[in-house]
Amino acid sequence: MEPKLSSALRICDKCKTYAELCRTFDEKASPILEQALQSPTVKAPRDHTTPDECSPRVAELREALCTRLGAHEATPAEDDVWFLIYRAVSNLVERQQRKRSRDRDGVSLSTLVTNCFVLLCTRTLPQLDHVKLRWGFLKKERAALEASDAYVHSNASERRKLQLNATSVLSVFSEKAHKHYFTLVWMVCVEKAGEAALHIHLLHRLGSVVLPHLTNPLVLADYLTGCFSSGGIVSILSLQGLFLLMLDHGLEYPNYYEQLYSLLTPDAFASRHRYELFRLLDLSMTSLRVPSYIAASVIKRVAQVSLMAPAPTLYFTLPFLRKVLQTHPNCIALIHRSSREAVVPEDMAGQDADTATAQSAKAQAMSDTAALFDGRDPFDDRAKLPETHALNSTLWELTALERHFMPVVPLMVSAFSSTAEDKTPLRYEKSYGRLFTAEVTRAIDSHHLPTIAYEAPSEADPTDLLSF
Repeated sequence: MEPKLSSALRICDKCKTYAELCRTFDEKASPILEQALQSPTVKAPRDHTTPDECSPRVAELREALCTRLGAHEATPAEDDVWFLIYRAVSNLVERQQRKRSRDRDGVSLSTLVTNCFVLLCTRTLPQLDHVKLRWGFLKKERAALEASDAYVHSNASERRKLQLNATSVLSVFSEKAHKHYFTLVWMVCVEKAGEAALHIHLLHRLGSVVLPHLTNPLVLADYLTGCFSSGGIVSILSLQGLFLLMLDHGLEYPNYYEQLYSLLTPDAFASRHRYELFRLLDLSMTSLRVPSYIAASVIKRVAQVSLMAPAPTLYFTLPFLRKVLQTHPNCIALIHRSSREAVVPEDMAGQDADTATAQSAKAQAMSDTAALFDGRDPFDDRAKLPETHALNSTLWELTALERHFMPVVPLMVSAFSSTAEDKTPLRYEKSYGRLFTAEVTRAIDSHHLPTIAYEAPSEADPTDLLSF
């Protein structure tokens, strides 16, 4: 497959105009791409199976394009080559979508989507200010077209149409044209993700590879909100895309923090996708506009889950708790509560402190705080926001973690007594393997005794277990 495509590109090198290049590419290179994309997959995509394992033939073709199918035979394919590839793939996908199932020559749309995903999963749009060209005549043809009288005297609308015209050389240098073909291909992948079992793999790349380069990223709002509401790992992986839509594109999602709070479970903290959750949890709690009751509820839930989660997660959770406490001063009472005075945030009591609602909230808060000093934690981990009463609780979990078997954990807990701002970046990807490697390779001297000391058993009857 790779030699055939390389040979087809060398034939395209003989072209002199963009129109001739398009015809030659469609005749020589497009059939090779279509043959690869319509080839059957080796195995069905699954959450635990990488897409490359499902379609190794297309994966090899992608690696060749990314490493050695450039003009010099040892460099990556240039941006104009990828533009024509996207154009050919989008045309193939459109044709297959229009066909009925019995007219697709035995090629299912899910197989085509899987192969398209494998081919394009690592490719983003180029920086058009520094576009790399295999065919240098395109730049000269563009300059000649822009200097022509027809182009100079055309209006803005006519120029936009020319940039989106597939037969115009301006499309190679147009961001709108690149996004147009990019969106056509990836929206089909999104629509058929469930049928092709690509949800997990697609969500992994949606925020970084796909979303920033779509014509209108908000078209993914329904897909991401549906994934976010489904629960489990799919919800965790959809966090990044949904957060980017809210942050950069003005998407309104009122239940975002409620859904995020529901994802903070021991199972989520033990999953292999927990790093995505940690990173998005950190981003979501950095805003000063987050209400105090939400911040306090997240702090309490993370602290409780930390008692049951794997030990490496403490390298994230403890610095994260301290960071949130510094960002939201109203939550400091969770670690510095020295009296029975209740904490009633403004966002729960209302603007007027004399209203019946405010009085009721204050009475409830005083009751919760009194229960706390009587040894009962008012925090309700089963309740939904804002009914958790977290602001009137305390972080007793830190006292429990002071007796953790890992020596570094009590040191991290002791940092909560300091008022100095901690600007150390959070560490997401700690694991038992890394902790073990760090421990066994750590230099030991007389001032740093080993974590575990033992005494060799004396000689005794090996069958007498009580002698030990």
